[in-house]
Amino acid sequence: MKVRVGVEGLSFDSAHYTLSSEGNDQLHGHTYKISAEVEGDGIDPKTGFVIDFGLLKATLLEIIKEWDHKLLIPRKDLEKISVTGPFKLEVKVIEADYPTVEYIGYEIAKEIFGKLGGKYNVKLKIYEGEGSYAIIEYP
Repeated sequence: MKVRVGVEGLSFDSAHYTLSSEGNDQLHGHTYKISAEVEGDGIDPKTGFVIDFGLLKATLLEIIKEWDHKLLIPRKDLEKISVTGPFKLEVKVIEADYPTVEYIGYEIAKEIFGKLGGKYNVKLKIYEGEGSYAIIEYP
């Protein structure tokens, strides 16, 4: 038996640039909304859960805290970027070539998988603003 459980309604705000999108290379930001599901091999007879909703939500909140109010920069561009000013700037370095919603979602799904000990298949739906989203299944 396979059972999926999920949480939704979580969000974070980040800035990025998409050099891979012609005419959209301006630094800009989005509110990213996230829904995540995990699939287990069945219901644990000791708890009645596949996973406790509280644990899943806490894991997601811990992960997205690292993405919230950050400038998302691919590692390959890190040495090329310089920003100064009378403000705090926090950067989230990603391993992908582009900070697109597809790669952002992939990185988050991979983090969920790892933080939950690799015990669950992860399905993540991530919205970039209203009406545009990516769905990632990991692994």
